[in-house]
Amino acid sequence: MSWPKPSERTAELIRKCVNRILEDSEGILEAVNEASIPDEVAGVGSDPVLLRNYRRVNEATVLQWAEANLREPGCEVPPYSGSEVTALTRDLVRRGLDTNALEPYRAGQNVTWQKWMEAAFDETDDPDELRELLEVSARSIFAYVDSTMMLTADRIQQQREEFNQTGAERLETVVLLLEDNPIDPHRAAARLNYSFEGTQLAAVIWKEETPDADALEVGAERLKQAAGSAKLLAVHATSAALWAWVKPTREFSEIEAGLAGDGQIRFALGTPLPGLDGFRRSHADASEVQRLVLRLDSGLEVASYEAMKVAALLTHDEERSKRFTAETLGELADGPVNLKETVRTYLRNQSNATRTAELLFAHRNTVLARIAKADELLPSPLSESSFEVAAALEILHWQES
Repeated sequence: MSWPKPSERTAELIRKCVNRILEDSEGILEAVNEASIPDEVAGVGSDPVLLRNYRRVNEATVLQWAEANLREPGCEVPPYSGSEVTALTRDLVRRGLDTNALEPYRAGQNVTWQKWMEAAFDETDDPDELRELLEVSARSIFAYVDSTMMLTADRIQQQREEFNQTGAERLETVVLLLEDNPIDPHRAAARLNYSFEGTQLAAVIWKEETPDADALEVGAERLKQAAGSAKLLAVHATSAALWAWVKPTREFSEIEAGLAGDGQIRFALGTPLPGLDGFRRSHADASEVQRLVLRLDSGLEVASYEAMKVAALLTHDEERSKRFTAETLGELADGPVNLKETVRTYLRNQSNATRTAELLFAHRNTVLARIAKADELLPSPLSESSFEVAAALEILHWQES
């Protein structure tokens, strides 16, 4: 049976409605994400790479239908089958969350349909035009969502079959340990071939773009070598992120320096801590750093909790942190980087100009001149707002890194 075509007037109305949707695409996608992404993925402490994959699937799915209906209003749109779906289903299967994989489509359909009806009623109030417009667009939208869900379900089954059972057991064991579930640590250590004795340094290793498991494993080996560790535990948390632990024998600064590379692989490092509790806490620190780096859109290749813990604490509420930074720094926020770094270093060293000059390889008088210049740009004198300025500059430092 051929797919029925709408009248010229209905085709015109569909195009107008699609343009309305595209004009407010950010708002609609935000509503779709809010409705469709499960709490296990979107909540505090979640994996930011997995969250980003969900958002990419939602955006690509909505845009494919909209763009197809601009070209051919009311058409039968083929199911969305882009690489984002493969990445998402793989990650959900790895994490044991694949039962949530189909939720975005129904929730997204409901949100989008509500927005679509609002656009339709804005475009026409003629009952006959509305009837045909809604019938034609409903047929296209609902068929598209159904076929995309069927394709995604097939992908999930494929991923389940392909996912190595040993890898699944290792990840499940690690997750049980991290969540402090009832599991015998000795049995877990034997299953993972990794001891929880001694100092534990956790890292989250990830890749921004094309998933590459081999590259992540090379990154884990780099961590092992940089730390001077005899043992490495690494598990693939998602297709684009790997969790790793080592037992460091070198200074932390040496480890950071040893990880600097070509910028393709990124490292978030936790705090070196002892024992099984250290295994958990160091991973929590590393995960917080990764979320912060992605939240601030920082280009850092290697980031550590020790260096970023103040910024992590201050930026949980992104909108408030932006407002705080702007209100506290005033014109200094847009000032030269060397001026802001001088003030930041000065405040971190108890307003000691001599020590600041030594750290920045600058003359003491240069430091004092920069502090005076910064004072002119700040809304309040530095002597009265040093704590707030130090906090705001800490946030800005990592944003601009």
